[in-house]
Amino acid sequence: MATIVPAILVKSATEFEQRVSILTDDLDTVRVDILDGTFVQPSTFHDPKQIQHIDTFIQYELDLMVNDPLPVIKEWAKLPQTIRAIVHAELDTDMRELLREIKNLGLETGIALLPKTQVSDVEHLLNEVDMVLIRGNEPGYSGRTFDPAMYKKIVELEQEHPHLMITVDIGVNADTIPDLVKSGASLLSVNSAIYKEMDPIAALRELQRLARP
Repeated sequence: MATIVPAILVKSATEFEQRVSILTDDLDTVRVDILDGTFVQPSTFHDPKQIQHIDTFIQYELDLMVNDPLPVIKEWAKLPQTIRAIVHAELDTDMRELLREIKNLGLETGIALLPKTQVSDVEHLLNEVDMVLIRGNEPGYSGRTFDPAMYKKIVELEQEHPHLMITVDIGVNADTIPDLVKSGASLLSVNSAIYKEMDPIAALRELQRLARP
């Protein structure tokens, strides 16, 4: 069984608020995809000051595809809704120190792995994090397909580190969800398969049904 986490990847505060407002009351977390054009293209909206007025019980989980995530995380950590920050394992920085800084802000931590990065490459960090995010393909614009080679990585991670939350991003849809759940994923991040549908809430509920066989 897995949980669907809608991913918000938008260009403006107005669009961010619109996407939050249409979500159902039974949803507790959304993922905020943050890109600034440094780690990958394109850039997206990521200024928490512009959306701090939103009155919502929905929690924010940050997925940071940026080269210098800490300043962004510090700003988002000021919002009570922010609970977790996910940073890329491939960053050219002291990852243990970065993860410590995130924890000191009162947030849970996660690391994201590009398709080329193996579980063995980050073994030394897995006791430092609450979550590992598997990219189903190269990050960037939404709507990319899932690379089936990533199933093996999910299975390996679930078998060797069952205490970790395993989340998958990119290519998560009605076709891939059953196999992602079987492989051991516990959180599934979805953007296009929700927000590009005519009825986003109906689409979300159908994906939730598939994720909870």
